[in-house]
Amino acid sequence: MARTTTTKTSAKVPAKAVAAPKTTKPVAGAAPSRRGRPTRFLREVRTEMSKVTWPPRQELVQATMVVIVAVAIAASYIGVFDLIWSSLVNLARLG
Repeated sequence: MARTTTTKTSAKVPAKAVAAPKTTKPVAGAAPSRRGRPTRFLREVRTEMSKVTWPPRQELVQATMVVIVAVAIAASYIGVFDLIWSSLVNLARLG
């Protein structure tokens, strides 16, 4: 048995005309003047840095220690494999 569906036809409503917002900001893709770039950049950096949530000193020291330990473990792991491979190459007289 075939199923048929019906759709309701709706009356077309005319679209409302939306006025473009008036802004003084430069258009995307337009190059800003070179004169104000460094000062604008530094002002924006200062604004963004004020939004950063800085960790307490104890948490910072703990995170730093975790990174140092992880780097030491990775360095020893790579060092051991380098020692093994270099000794294997020397045994095979390929190096």
